[in-house]
Amino acid sequence: MIDSTFLSTIYLLRGATQGDIDAVNIICEAIEFKAGQPIVTEQDKSRDIMVLGAGRARVETRGGDLIGELKVGDMIGEIAFLDGKERTANVSAIGDSTIFVIPEKGLRELMRTNPKLEVTVLRNATLALCQRLRDANRQVESLLVSR
Repeated sequence: MIDSTFLSTIYLLRGATQGDIDAVNIICEAIEFKAGQPIVTEQDKSRDIMVLGAGRARVETRGGDLIGELKVGDMIGEIAFLDGKERTANVSAIGDSTIFVIPEKGLRELMRTNPKLEVTVLRNATLALCQRLRDANRQVESLLVSR
């Protein structure tokens, strides 16, 4: 199990009850990654949500271009979790890192039996995606302005 205090601070579970956080904690698994090791690869079929528990991660396009860097508490995999399709980017560890994996099957079962948790998770994942879209729009705009 993961430190439930840490889980209570992650964006995905913001607003969840302590009972909900404890239930998610039971299904979590911590996985260690070495520097440069892939965490997920584009077009991977996994739909688990991951949270960076320690270290940093690099998000890249298929061609290796930097999309962004993730810090402790950031989510990985919410797009695939939400739309049921493959991963959209490559993510690799920068230095030694710990990833907390929240398995899709277990989380969906918790959400099915707890509609309040389902609303919390879906709301928070959607808000995180909205922020990423806003950030991407700013990046595109800065590229267009600099031409």
